[in-house]
Amino acid sequence: MISFSIALPIGVMIATVSSIVGIGGGILWMPFLLVVLKLDPEAAVLTSLMIQSCGMSSGSLAYIRRRQVDFRLALLILAVTVPGILAGSFITRTISPTHIRMLIGLLAMTTAFLFVSLNQKYDNQGRRRAEMNRVRPYMPLLSLMSIVSGMLSISIGEWIIPLMHGKMNLKMSTAIATSITTIAGVCLLGSITHLLLGSRPHWQTIAWAVPGVLIGGQIGPRLTEKINERVLKDLFIFLLTLVGIHLIYNAF
Repeated sequence: MISFSIALPIGVMIATVSSIVGIGGGILWMPFLLVVLKLDPEAAVLTSLMIQSCGMSSGSLAYIRRRQVDFRLALLILAVTVPGILAGSFITRTISPTHIRMLIGLLAMTTAFLFVSLNQKYDNQGRRRAEMNRVRPYMPLLSLMSIVSGMLSISIGEWIIPLMHGKMNLKMSTAIATSITTIAGVCLLGSITHLLLGSRPHWQTIAWAVPGVLIGGQIGPRLTEKINERVLKDLFIFLLTLVGIHLIYNAF
């Protein structure tokens, strides 16, 4: 039997990668919790959200200290995602564990395809603050995407980085920092909602994972200027593809 202490090094790795690429860790935490630790899907969703709340908060504080966060944009996105998070939290309680695994597998594959198809360049050209006229057209889409966050603990960071950098003309460093800060708020709200609905997390996993994500959340921002993010992105795509195939296969 696998010891739950493995969540500590896994937490360091997931939080480091997440804070560098600017995504939420849910797309990696959920397969780990379901496949490796074999948690019940409902408990896995809440456990993932609570772990991410700590990890993303750690990462966002590091970026805030570096003054890279567009707070106005982060608060606006948080405001429009509230209805979707609430709706997703209710939906989780109505679908079967098999369907949850299938959906996470499909989302992992979709996210990998998104990263490949967009071919997002990791340059740092753009503005430090978003112009509101560039932001408003995408708010309904972000609100819809947030349903997935409340339902499966998969954050919207995988999708908003390309929007922030490519469509809102933010610098990549600002887009990543703002994404991490937004995800922290989304995960915290999702955790509170699931707790109020009666879900219970796996506390032993959280106890081991939280120190790991706190460490990883500080490591990632320090590595952003020292590593080849393109290589990291390619490894991330490869991992997501394998995870997606495994979850979809085992759902049948």
